[in-house]
Amino acid sequence: MTPLYQGYVDERSIAHVKGWLRDVNDANARLAYEVVLPGDEAERVLASGRADGFSEILVQVGVGDGGYAFEAHFNPPLSEAERELVYVRPQGAAHRLELAPNLRTDPPGQGPYQGFVDACSTRHVAGWVRDLADGARRVVIDLLLPGAGGEVLLQRHVAAQTNDMLRKAGLGDGQNAFFVLFDRELSEVEREALIVRVHGSAHVVERSPRLNRKFHPLQCVRLDIVNNCNLRCPFCVYDYTETFRTNVMEEATFQAALRLIPYVPDGNFWLSCLHEATLHPRLMEFIALVPREYRRKLFFTTNLAKRQKREFFEALAGSGLDHINISLESFDKDVYERMRKGARQGIFLENLALLLEVFGQTSGAPRIRYNLMAYRANLQELPGLARILLEEKQAWQVEIRYTFDGPQIPQDFRQAEFLSTDEWAWLARELSAFPAERVLLFQPPGGRGYDRNAPPPPPAPSSQPPERRGWVQVQAPVSRPLNVRILWDGTLSVSSDLLGDEDEHPERAIHLLSNINALEDPLAACLALE
Repeated sequence: MTPLYQGYVDERSIAHVKGWLRDVNDANARLAYEVVLPGDEAERVLASGRADGFSEILVQVGVGDGGYAFEAHFNPPLSEAERELVYVRPQGAAHRLELAPNLRTDPPGQGPYQGFVDACSTRHVAGWVRDLADGARRVVIDLLLPGAGGEVLLQRHVAAQTNDMLRKAGLGDGQNAFFVLFDRELSEVEREALIVRVHGSAHVVERSPRLNRKFHPLQCVRLDIVNNCNLRCPFCVYDYTETFRTNVMEEATFQAALRLIPYVPDGNFWLSCLHEATLHPRLMEFIALVPREYRRKLFFTTNLAKRQKREFFEALAGSGLDHINISLESFDKDVYERMRKGARQGIFLENLALLLEVFGQTSGAPRIRYNLMAYRANLQELPGLARILLEEKQAWQVEIRYTFDGPQIPQDFRQAEFLSTDEWAWLARELSAFPAERVLLFQPPGGRGYDRNAPPPPPAPSSQPPERRGWVQVQAPVSRPLNVRILWDGTLSVSSDLLGDEDEHPERAIHLLSNINALEDPLAACLALE
């Protein structure tokens, strides 16, 4: 009886093929096959064998007894162009096996792959890719430009940089990122045509639906234009014990820092990180120094505890800032003034009412995000407070978060106010009714709250000054993304997060310590880190 061939090539890489082959008219036959590479003068048989391997998948889809699988390897590996020509046929027959609709071209034992190109400018490309079959393997990528004469290899790179955000998102061990500066600046046409492909595979790393096409090699620049705050909140992350005067950033230092503003995304050039920016007498003048096209990169946090005139809010409304953060725990006077030690709720409410009035009348005013800390004193109020802020107080977002514990926080405050695990779970359930992009809840690592029956020991005092607590000086390699911190006097640090335990905060790796005023080209100094 004439054979009726059936089968597919399921995998075809530069070094192997894998698939199945059978004769429908003779289910017991085990067919010989050949792997063929055609040529201009003659074809070349790369491998041959018998399709007699067992495949449980074939049984599951009803292909006989499942004993028709084959896998063949060849050495040396082919070029990618040759791989595209290879076919499989029954030995002595003209029939060619079809390529499976979901043909895989990964090398044997590798892939499938997962990842995205998150950013692609004319100067760099960044993203991540991992091998789902082997999480420990670091994937090699090729950066390619298609052309009339074929693809041109620009650079080859190993996707092995650290990015702790990947680990936190459950995307592997966090060491699958890549950030590549091109050897030359691409044209816009070349940028759009750039291909990121897994080396030795046909897998092209997809571009993210939220692809950033701008050159933003820095995740954020965190300034503090002052070194002090007008309040002494009991939960503050900063220890003000040794702060006796308010120092302010000079204009020359601010101008030096502005050299980095083109290289961060919108909303990621901070005017305040740890301290109260409105204590700087020239805050609005500094904002006016920023070119209008970069104002959307600015934001700062304020407690609104310092009485402000209408002119301040009018200038702020028309400033072009991306957003402002307003710190608030409660509308209950006793709770507010206990948590915001040194503040008077009447002044806060006057400021807030004036801000909302002016912002509501100004097109393009900065968005408002409210920052709330969660404690036992305000726990029951928080769900309703979030709704009020969204519906009545022009909130773009409401952020509710846990306390970054430190030795400066009084033990009696921890004991009285820190939420338990059950209380955090209750809060999460109550807030689940809100859109996740409008109400952001940041729980303690692992969702574990404070255990009053077995309280953990308070964090040990640090010998580092408050600005440098949690820092670890490292040499290499430099993980991405990079963050820049600039203090009031120009002290500059370039850092990234080190991989930490899943339920702990990562330590901050410091790759460069300097002063912004001393750097001739601060961006070049950041990009030179390896």
